[in-house]
Amino acid sequence: MKKILILLLSLGAFLYAGPKLTYETQTLLKNAKLQVPSFSAEKTLSLLKEGNIILIDVREAAEWDKGVIKTDKLVKLQRGWLEIQYPKLILEKYSQQDTFVVYCGIEPRSILAASRLKELGFRNVAYLKGGMKNWTKSKLPITKNN
Repeated sequence: MKKILILLLSLGAFLYAGPKLTYETQTLLKNAKLQVPSFSAEKTLSLLKEGNIILIDVREAAEWDKGVIKTDKLVKLQRGWLEIQYPKLILEKYSQQDTFVVYCGIEPRSILAASRLKELGFRNVAYLKGGMKNWTKSKLPITKNN
C-alpha cells in the first residue's frame, strides 16, 4: 500500500510540475521535434571536447547568471530576440553551415529555437535533450564567468 501511495504522489507531482501546455503549443513542439534532432548531455560534451559544435543558450539573462555550459563557443541569445539578433550574435562569428546545439532550462524553448534556426537557413542544428536541468543533473561542467 505504501508503494502505491508513493507512486501516486510521484505521478501527481510529475503531472503538476511545470507549465501546462496548450494543445496548440504541444503541436508546435511535436512538429519542431520532427525538424531537429536532440543530443544527450554526454554526446554534447563529447562534441564540445572535439571542438565540433557551437552552443546557443536561449534562456533569459537572469538564468545565465546562475551558470552556463562551460565552453569557448557559446552564444547567449534570448529566445524572444532570436529572429532579431541572430545576424549580429551568430553570423558575425559563425556560418550557417556550422553545427549548433541549442539549449534552455528544460527544453521547450530550445526545440522551438532550433526549429526556427532551421527555417532561417541553418543546416546543422540540434537541441540539448533535457536542457540545462539535465546537464547539471549529470554533473557536467558549468561556469558563472562566461
